[in-house]
Amino acid sequence: MATKFSVTGDQHVSVDKKVFDIKRQLYSKNGSPLNPESVISALQDIVEGKFRTSENLEAQPSLLKLISNNENLMIEASDGKAYIYDAKKTFRSFIDEDFKNWGLNKPGIATPETLVKVDEIVSDGKFLDIFRALPGTWNQKWFSQDQVIEFCETFSSWLRREGNTTMFLCKIDENKIIEEDKPQDNLVVVSVRVGSDGLRVYVYRLECVSVWYGEYRHRVVSPQLIPSVT
Repeated sequence: MATKFSVTGDQHVSVDKKVFDIKRQLYSKNGSPLNPESVISALQDIVEGKFRTSENLEAQPSLLKLISNNENLMIEASDGKAYIYDAKKTFRSFIDEDFKNWGLNKPGIATPETLVKVDEIVSDGKFLDIFRALPGTWNQKWFSQDQVIEFCETFSSWLRREGNTTMFLCKIDENKIIEEDKPQDNLVVVSVRVGSDGLRVYVYRLECVSVWYGEYRHRVVSPQLIPSVT
């Protein structure tokens, strides 16, 4: 038999306030800052008694496993002028038309020399789960399209084979700061696959609900954060 709890008046009030705050944000006239599908999923977990406690969080396996440890994977400084939709020599097999449809077919900003790392996805997760598992803020996890192109050209041996994918985060508007509570507003996921006839590149919304399975060992490329010297 499931454990029964006594609920105090103060706890009733606290729950009501939380539910009201969720509704207030969902029904905002300027658009909801919350992803409604994520809210539905979280509420369903609550209904089923699934809670994110410190105990079960520790028991969950990590989504990512670093595989480029001790490798010096350095992307050179770039002027940001190259963009994926125009990079037909690099992605000669296929380029997703959504790069054009979503306004990503334009040059970006200049970027400095950047050290990168490669992780394998070892547990099932959606894009938001996968990229949240990376260290740092959302503003520290993205690449310019120019950098993605260079990685695919310079470090092609690090791209996942066997029909599986290698993922990168890219900004939609590289001149805008990413809001940490709404990363999906200015980030997309670029997915590169290696085929017999060359590279294929796709673009997805960060909030896409598709699950990427750990058994396929898809890869994630991200900037390697350099510890500050104190």
